[in-house]
Amino acid sequence: MGLSGSGMDLPTAVLLGIVQGLTEWLPVSSSGHLVIFEHLSGVRPPLFFNIALHLGTLLAAGWLLRKDILRALRATPRALRTFREGTSDPDERTVLLVLLASIPTAIIGYSFDTLATDWLDSLPITGVGLLMTAGVLWFSHGRGGTHDAATVPLTVGAWMGLVQGLAVLPGISRSGLTIAAGMAAGMRPVAAARLSFLMSMPAILGATGLELLQDREGALAGIEPIEFLLGVAAAAITGFLALRWLLMLVEQRRFHWFAPYCGVVGLMLLVL
Repeated sequence: MGLSGSGMDLPTAVLLGIVQGLTEWLPVSSSGHLVIFEHLSGVRPPLFFNIALHLGTLLAAGWLLRKDILRALRATPRALRTFREGTSDPDERTVLLVLLASIPTAIIGYSFDTLATDWLDSLPITGVGLLMTAGVLWFSHGRGGTHDAATVPLTVGAWMGLVQGLAVLPGISRSGLTIAAGMAAGMRPVAAARLSFLMSMPAILGATGLELLQDREGALAGIEPIEFLLGVAAAAITGFLALRWLLMLVEQRRFHWFAPYCGVVGLMLLVL
C-alpha cells in the first residue's frame, strides 16, 4: 500500500519523520510512539517508509559519530586479530564491544520476529513498556563510573546487547536501557551513550534489512517521492538535534529527566 493509500499525506509524513527522529535517540521508545501514533491517527505507514525513516536517523548518528565510526572501521582488522590475546586499544575494544553486543541483540530480535506480534502493538503493552523504561531511567540517576571503551570489561558489550534486544518490545527504549546498562556497569555516562549509539547502528540496519526481505513487494509499492524525501529529511535533522541534546543531558547527568514523561504517558495508556 502506498503512502496515499495508507491515509498519509505530506504533513503526516513530515510529522512521522519528526517523531521518529526524536524518539529514535531520546530514551522514550520510538516503537512505542509509533504504536500510539497509529492508534490515534488510524494511519499505518507503509513498511518502506518506516525503513526509510530509520535510515534517516542512522544518517544523523553517522554524521555525529563519523570520527568514531572511521576509527572503528580502521581498527576492525586489528581487533579481529587480537581478540583472543586481548587488547587495550580503545578503538579495537570498541569494535569488539559492538560485535559482542550484536550477537544477543540479533538472537532476541529474530526470536521475537518469528512470533505473532499483533498483541504487542496494543496500548496497554506499550504503557507497561514505558513504565519499565521510566523505572530504568530513574534508577540510572547517580550511576556511572570512570570506565570507557578502553577499560570496561568486554562482557559489558554482551550485557548491553542483551538489554538492547529487549527494545523490540514497544515502550522499551533502546537508548534508555543500553545507556543505563553501561552506566550500571561502571562506564562514564558519555562513554556509555556513545557506545550505545554505535552498537545501535548494526542493530537498526539488521532489523530494517530483515523487514525489507520479508516483504519486498509490499515494502516498495506506491512510494510518493516528495513525502518520502521530506519524511527522511525530517527524521535526519531532528535525529541529529536529538542526539546532540541527549549527549548534553547525559554529560550533565540529567539522563533521568525523561523518566517522568515515560511514566505519565505509560499510566495514561493503561487507564485509557
